Amino acid sequence: MKNFIKSVVIISILLVCLAASANVQTQELKPLSEHRTTTQHIVDALASRHYVNTELDNDLSAKIYDAYLDNLDPSKSYLLRSDIDEFEPYRFKLDNALRSGNLAPAFEIFNRYHERVTNRMEKVIHQLESEFDAFDFELSEQLLVDRELAQWGSTQKELDDLWRKRLKDAILNLKLTDKEPVKIQKLLVKRFKNRLARTQQTNAEDVFQLYMNSFTYTYDPHTQYFSPRTSENFNINMSLSLEGIGAVLQLEDEY
Repeated sequence: MKNFIKSVVIISILLVCLAASANVQTQELKPLSEHRTTTQHIVDALASRHYVNTELDNDLSAKIYDAYLDNLDPSKSYLLRSDIDEFEPYRFKLDNALRSGNLAPAFEIFNRYHERVTNRMEKVIHQLESEFDAFDFELSEQLLVDRELAQWGSTQKELDDLWRKRLKDAILNLKLTDKEPVKIQKLLVKRFKNRLARTQQTNAEDVFQLYMNSFTYTYDPHTQYFSPRTSENFNINMSLSLEGIGAVLQLEDEY
C-alpha cells in the first residue's frame, strides 16, 4: 500500500512538472491570423500614401532591424551578443518579409528577448529576497547609467555584474531617503515583481504593434500604428479631452 501511494505521488509530481513545462512552451508568442494581411496593408499604405517617398529595400530593412532592437532593449541589459549574432541574418531580409506579411523574424527576436527579461527579473527578485545583505557598500565601483553607446554583453556573468550594480545603486538611493533596510528590500522586491508581471501580460498584439511602429518610425517618427486596444483607448481619451474643453468653454460663455 505504501509503495502504491509512493508511486501515485511520484506520478503526480511528474504530471505537475510536465504541465509546468507545457505552460512555459505555450508562453511563446506567435502572430495572430490577421497580422499577415494587416502587415501587407501597412506596407502598401506607406508605399502609396505616405508623404515620405522611402523605398522598402535592404537599407530600410537594416534600419527597421536596428529600431526594433532599440525599442526592445535600448539599454542592452537583457540580450547577449550571441543573441544579436544569431539574429543578424535578418538585418537585410525584413523588407521581403514585410511585403509577404511574414512576421516570424519579429516574433523570434521578441520571444528570445521575453525569455531573457523573464529570467533576469526572476534572478533579480531572488537576489533581493535571499542575498540582500550580501551587497558590499564599501567597495568603490562605477555604473554606466546612460548605456546608449554601450556594447551588447558577451556573457551572462557580464550582465549579472551590471544588474548587481544597478541593484546596489537602487538600494543606495533609497537609503538616502532614510528608509530602513527591511522596507527597502520589500519595496524593491515589489518593484521587480511588478515588472515581471507586466512582462508576462504581453500578448501577440503588443508585439505586433511594437514591430509595426519600429517599421513606421523609419519613415517618420510621427507615423504610428495603433493596435485595436490602443486605438480604442486613444479615442476614449480624446473624447474625454474634448468633453473637458467643451465644459470649460461653456463655463466661460456663461460669464
